[in-house]
Amino acid sequence: MDQKRKQILITFDYELFLGNRSGSIENCLFSPTDQILEVIEKRGAKAIFFVDTTHLLTLKKHAEKYDACSKDLERVSAHIASISKRGHEVFPHLHPHWLDSEYLPQTNEWKLTKTDKYRFYHLTEAERNEVFDGSVELLKKIINPVNPSYQLDGYRAGGWCIQPFSVFEPYFRKHSIKYDFSVLGKFYLFSNAQYFDFSEAPQSSVYKFNSDIVKEESGGAFTELNISSIYISKQTQFLDKVFHKFYYKLTGDHSFNRGEGQIAVKIDPSLVKPQTTGHDILNSSWERVAIELMSQVKLPAYKDFLRQNDYMHFISHPKMLNKHNIRIFDKFLSFATENYQVETDFRKIAG
Repeated sequence: MDQKRKQILITFDYELFLGNRSGSIENCLFSPTDQILEVIEKRGAKAIFFVDTTHLLTLKKHAEKYDACSKDLERVSAHIASISKRGHEVFPHLHPHWLDSEYLPQTNEWKLTKTDKYRFYHLTEAERNEVFDGSVELLKKIINPVNPSYQLDGYRAGGWCIQPFSVFEPYFRKHSIKYDFSVLGKFYLFSNAQYFDFSEAPQSSVYKFNSDIVKEESGGAFTELNISSIYISKQTQFLDKVFHKFYYKLTGDHSFNRGEGQIAVKIDPSLVKPQTTGHDILNSSWERVAIELMSQVKLPAYKDFLRQNDYMHFISHPKMLNKHNIRIFDKFLSFATENYQVETDFRKIAG
């Protein structure tokens, strides 16, 4: 009897911490990425890496003045090229507030506390050209020498801030980007930095759209691959907190000392968009499907999700991973590949 088919998208935002202290490329990018790739490749799976190209563009700007920036750019570029050479997809991922970043030469880290330019929407046209066109050009320069057949036709917005899509559409068309991976269906957040509302996003896992990213249109020019979310009961959340408290205390295996991220200051949804429905991403029993949120306690919920759904889209961050997350994801992939016929190639999933 043939195994049932399951589609699992394994995606990562390849980036540093984006707040008061960025952390290092070694701890946030290289080490966790290499460890998780061992697990993924052991199962014959493919992943997608959304590279924070605004980080790379900033390193490039500072390369002549600071030798450490020049070396970081060289090392990160080589790592990205190796990821592509190993058969994984690499696409741009913009966090435009890198334009206002402050370099900390004493520690070779960055401070990114200014959020006026967090959203692409808030940039001038010249700044949009700089970060989007520059990102595409830089990734192609890095990857084409090791992967001549490289197709840069996918994108994920930083912080899910893909709205309004009208500011992105000219760049998608200019660079022949057909696939977007930014929508976390049914979630919203209005804060000092982020703005997105996917409350009215289609139920479809994969759908076509044109100028409105949450409006499904048959024959649309672009394809959205919806990020999955999972319900975690209050009891499971409590048990998970207890587990982590003792696990971290006993092992010291945690990733949160690698850097400091943005602290969201929420805005009342009614002041931004009346009658907003859906899930508040910072306060809900629903959460995004992510490797860094997995644990021994939550593993049964992830297995149940896969049993009940044929499509599962992970959005994860190497900087947030610890060894326990990676071990649990290894167990999950083992369960998935032993019980189902698993497809991880997004191009086959998108159709």
